[in-house]
Amino acid sequence: MNFNITSDFVSGFWNMYVIVLVLVSVIGCGVFLWMQDKAKFVPGETTGHVWDETLAEYSNPLPNWWRWLFYGTVVFSLVYLALYPGMGNFAGSFGWTMRGQYDQEMKKADEQYGPKFNQFLKMDVAAVAANPEAREMGGRLFQTYCAQCHGSDAKGAKSFPNLADHDWLWGGSPEKIKETIAKGRDAVMTPKGTKPDMDGEQVKDVVHYVRSLSGLSADAARVERGKALYPQACVACHGPDGKGNPEAGFPNLTDKTWLYTSQEAEMVNNVTTGLTNRMPAFGEFLGEAKVHLLTAYVYGLGGGQAGAAAADTGPMAVLEGNTAKVYFATGKADMGAEAQSVIQGLLDLAKANPNARFAVSGFHDATGDRAVNEELAKNRAVAVRDALKAAGVAEDRIELRKPAETTGTGGNKEARRVEASII
Repeated sequence: MNFNITSDFVSGFWNMYVIVLVLVSVIGCGVFLWMQDKAKFVPGETTGHVWDETLAEYSNPLPNWWRWLFYGTVVFSLVYLALYPGMGNFAGSFGWTMRGQYDQEMKKADEQYGPKFNQFLKMDVAAVAANPEAREMGGRLFQTYCAQCHGSDAKGAKSFPNLADHDWLWGGSPEKIKETIAKGRDAVMTPKGTKPDMDGEQVKDVVHYVRSLSGLSADAARVERGKALYPQACVACHGPDGKGNPEAGFPNLTDKTWLYTSQEAEMVNNVTTGLTNRMPAFGEFLGEAKVHLLTAYVYGLGGGQAGAAAADTGPMAVLEGNTAKVYFATGKADMGAEAQSVIQGLLDLAKANPNARFAVSGFHDATGDRAVNEELAKNRAVAVRDALKAAGVAEDRIELRKPAETTGTGGNKEARRVEASII
């Protein structure tokens, strides 16, 4: 659409119609006033109109100040129409448009505020999420553009996803979150899945089977019948095991996360009538820098997943002097074989001193809820302690030490670590 055109008329006739109508109306007012000036008035004469027996209307001229005020409005109208749009497609000599003014104001705002947004553009999403200033800016953007659907706490509502948990449709990596914000998403569940000839009872059977997959109450007989119908109606999207393909927008039916409802009657209605949902695209409207900040804010809410660009690379455990550093994946407290090998290396160093003691401290990254992160850091430290015990170290030789600052230094991977040191 050409926003510089001030009229939506597609025919030249309507353009001329508006011009003639406007000019006749304005000039007609001036002519009418002039005619009133020429009219003859006889003092004390009435128009003949009488109300309430004695209330009469005199035929007096307008006061001069009032009459000239009217003349002024006519002149003002003609000057305005010459300078600004108001007559069909005529743009006025100033060439002003609402869109042009908007663009100028946005350009001025971009020159003033753009550098503040752009300073984070080249930073990794995880690093931006850990930056207090960036999180504050992202939070304001979220409250302006996202809270209407996802809530001020980002925990969503019926049909609007919770952005603070670990359940994602379309993916929760930085790349996927940014793609969703920038390009939007369209989701469709076809009525009765891929078996449109199901009757009402068969739909209920399928619903009961789906309910059973996540531990919801279900009728055993219907579950058996629904199990036979499921491959025909649902498996194409949700998979044979019901775990779907969240990366492609097909929900996992075996967990306890329900975007719409877990009520039987509503589930039956949803399967029968189908569902459609849309997340609007914000890329063109907000621009790359603001989308990047929003991505980091959403990623930092606590449910973000490691992405290709920010994936944990390199060793997951290293031995540095008398300290073993064990690294953990986001939201995890599990140790791999690599960590076991490094811990054994630490024990080999301690063999010279059978009474050596070990200090174990857990750290976390700066993304997500701090209280949850501190508990996770503690659980990771316990996992390392248990590994030392399993290797033959007496429990009284192991000291769990909570650091004064549990947020680890370095990047997110470096921050999510446990340090076990010989003391």
